Amino acid sequence: MALLNRVQELKLQLPNEHHSISQYVEHALHSIDSFVEQHRQFVAAQALYGEKINGTEERLFRDTISEIKAQLIATLEKTVEDFAHKGDKHWKNHYQDGVE
Repeated sequence: MALLNRVQELKLQLPNEHHSISQYVEHALHSIDSFVEQHRQFVAAQALYGEKINGTEERLFRDTISEIKAQLIATLEKTVEDFAHKGDKHWKNHYQDGVE
């Protein structure tokens, strides 16, 4: 839930007309969490039926999911920074196509 709290903090820094950007990130995080839960249930079912679960693959799965979530937050943070520095001629935008 710390990630969702961070999204809410960033949402407050966005102009009101662009709050939907943070809402998209929230929806993406919820979707990823749902996918992780489905994966957990699938792996549990496999284990119940005697399938050997590869711990290395599961760790890689979790690490990849964590990195994807971190990248979503980092992208939102960069977008918020670009909005905060909009009009500043000395600021080099993270995204050259702008934030509008």
